[in-house]
Amino acid sequence: MQIIGLVPTVSRLTVLGLLLASCAPTAPPTPTSTAKELPAKAPATQAPVSKPAAPAPTPKPAGEQPRYGGVLTTAISGDPPSLDPHREESASAWAITGATYNGLLKPDPRGWPEFKPVANLATSWQLSPDGKTYTFNLVKGARFHDGSTLNAEDVSYSLERIRDPKLGLVRSPRRQQLANVVSIDTTGDSTVKITLGNRQAAFLTFLATAHFAVMPKRVVLEKKGDMTKTVVGSGPFKFKDYASGVGFLVVKNADYFVQGRPYLDGLKGYIIPDLFTKFAALRTKSLLWWSPSVPTMTVSQAKIVEETLSDKVAVEWAFQPSWYGAIFNVTRAPWNDVRVRQAVSLTFDRRKMMNTGTEGAGVVAMSAQPPGEWTLPEEEMMKAPGYAKPDIDAAKKLLAEAGFPTGFSEKALVRAVKPHQDVAVLTKDSVAAIGINLELGVVETAIFNDTRFRKAFSIIGGGAGLPLMDPDSELGDFYLSGSAKNWTGYSNPNYDELYVKQSQTLDTGERRKIVWEMQRILLRDVPIALAYWIKVPYAWWREVRGYTPPVGFDNAYVYEDIWLAR
Repeated sequence: MQIIGLVPTVSRLTVLGLLLASCAPTAPPTPTSTAKELPAKAPATQAPVSKPAAPAPTPKPAGEQPRYGGVLTTAISGDPPSLDPHREESASAWAITGATYNGLLKPDPRGWPEFKPVANLATSWQLSPDGKTYTFNLVKGARFHDGSTLNAEDVSYSLERIRDPKLGLVRSPRRQQLANVVSIDTTGDSTVKITLGNRQAAFLTFLATAHFAVMPKRVVLEKKGDMTKTVVGSGPFKFKDYASGVGFLVVKNADYFVQGRPYLDGLKGYIIPDLFTKFAALRTKSLLWWSPSVPTMTVSQAKIVEETLSDKVAVEWAFQPSWYGAIFNVTRAPWNDVRVRQAVSLTFDRRKMMNTGTEGAGVVAMSAQPPGEWTLPEEEMMKAPGYAKPDIDAAKKLLAEAGFPTGFSEKALVRAVKPHQDVAVLTKDSVAAIGINLELGVVETAIFNDTRFRKAFSIIGGGAGLPLMDPDSELGDFYLSGSAKNWTGYSNPNYDELYVKQSQTLDTGERRKIVWEMQRILLRDVPIALAYWIKVPYAWWREVRGYTPPVGFDNAYVYEDIWLAR
């Protein structure tokens, strides 16, 4: 019924008996395996480049019934900037809070790879004849973890908090996704009516992502809007504790409104920045679950698991709508000159970058939509400058025309997480061919996110993930004028008009034509030079049951249906 995901945790099995006895997380011990067990280079066999088939749920023997009890252990790579799900966009925040909150809707994992909204706090909903008003009927008996009853006013206030800066949330990456909302009204305690300015094909899919968590209005007001350290949701698990640099603990919500859920007693996660340490912890069963948050498991590591532990550990590959490349601040010189941005894009050997950055577990990117029904046709992309192969001569010519015949030096902002650092190094190497010298400034996630939000950077070597593949998400969040996630400062009135038009177009074929035209504009203007999209392996010990990998990292951290076959 719900997508179950991951959460950080690393500890020896002897610690498991103490997990729920102590509220504070303890430091993870050093795993017995070491990094030298890994091969020196990636194996010849790589993950397939074509889109994989839908991942299968954990197999359950015939007649086997879910069991109650047990603690799921997992790990994330670093501390979240905060614990406010309306404010943050880092998977490390969702790994801790994702299982503690509910939204009106949620994605159905069995609909993979399509993102299908299903009921959560809303048991049913109706759409008005003009396609602009949704009326949601709320579940009866849902309570927050502080014992208070969840009602329509909490739902309304939570959505208003995201879309209205006057309510005290200084920044919300999801504000753009509610920009079409005209009003949010309530009737009694159990009905919420949301009216849109225009019809919007993707509106329900937005509401079904993990970002639109429902908080208790009373608590938010008591905290004067500051929910960065306070977690009070209505989800299957209650927040218990979090220690910076160490880990966190969430425990079973015995009063959860979904009868019979959750099965687990709790979830314990540890913070493990080092990829090899995290991998060793999985292999020694200190982790039952490999979190999909970055850094993800590599192809080499997945191959080791498949060759040595396939009878004990399941590995499922899933495409993720996450891209990597170079992000330009187009409001600053020299990146305010489109020729300079085009020159950088022309230096990219995208297939080589993808093979190096992901060991082949990716898809070459240049079009701004993930592979699928909305991306530009491959035959058209093959003709786009720089897609099939780099063109250094053309790049040098553009740079010279822009006034930089011998290149220039710049400092790049880089998040201190392996995939981001990898693509930053690949970008640095690529642009060196035309005389651009990039100095890589690596900073931890909280500083990175704040600097990026304030647009206090020149160029970023890195990437971003999406909760879904709909054009309203990718093409709106990152490129629409004024969007909170439009870090580049890019603004094109023609593009903005097309965005509104495609968002209101319900016919898929007609909408696709508009979406293609928008991507052609981005290919010309290059506010972001995309290099590749990624695929990731999800891994868990086979005694973990009830999980299907989701679309989008952010939607992976619920665990409502997970149980342990012990």
